[in-house]
Amino acid sequence: MTIDPAATPTRRDGADVAGRRHAFAEGVRDVTPMVIGVVPFALAIGAAIGTSSVSTLAGMASAPLVLAGAAQLSTIEMLDAGAEPIVIVLSALMINARLVLYSASIAGWFRDEPLGRRLALAIPVIDQLHFTCIPRFERCDLDRAGRRAHYAGAALWLATAWTASQWLAMLVGARVPEGLGLGVAAPLALAGLLAKSTVDRRSIVAAVGASSLVVIAIGLPFHSALLVAAIGGIVAGSLGRAGTVREVGT
Repeated sequence: MTIDPAATPTRRDGADVAGRRHAFAEGVRDVTPMVIGVVPFALAIGAAIGTSSVSTLAGMASAPLVLAGAAQLSTIEMLDAGAEPIVIVLSALMINARLVLYSASIAGWFRDEPLGRRLALAIPVIDQLHFTCIPRFERCDLDRAGRRAHYAGAALWLATAWTASQWLAMLVGARVPEGLGLGVAAPLALAGLLAKSTVDRRSIVAAVGASSLVVIAIGLPFHSALLVAAIGGIVAGSLGRAGTVREVGT
């Protein structure tokens, strides 16, 4: 079933203070399982930055500015290796191109907001925030102000935990223990995301298709394998949905 965000019930233009506070706290609560998953990854990235040739100031700025582990880590590694700036920028853009798809998905829920507010809401859009807020919004019991408050609570808690964890690791001079490096931290950060998003046949087909493509496309230039996998996952999920519709029709 396709849900039109414009059809969600609205009590009045904006919720009262208590309602907004409740929605904000609910956003914090809903994203907490995701936060638990990303903190080890953030600590590992902070430790990696601390041992690189990148300055502490630049490393600390990268956490809130990039706000995406894969792109940030790739950027830091290429800076450390002395790569050309254009290559670094293109690689980061390719890795984070999937966020355009998330933005398109979530934009409908905020289409009545002023342009400036929509631009501000777009800043923290990442995987964990998308997969936390969209299912909550689809319950259709939050008005405009409630959706904003829920989104803000989830975004602020996620971004704060991510940034603070990296800064802590950098400032205390943490080191990634042998055998417990980014190879373990990164899958841990994505495990909860995968479990939360694969809830039906369509999402399982999309996950399998995307994971297969990312392995095949791993050698593509500018770290574009993630973008290829994201597009492939969407196509696979759409085909899976079409197959389900045909089965129901028969």
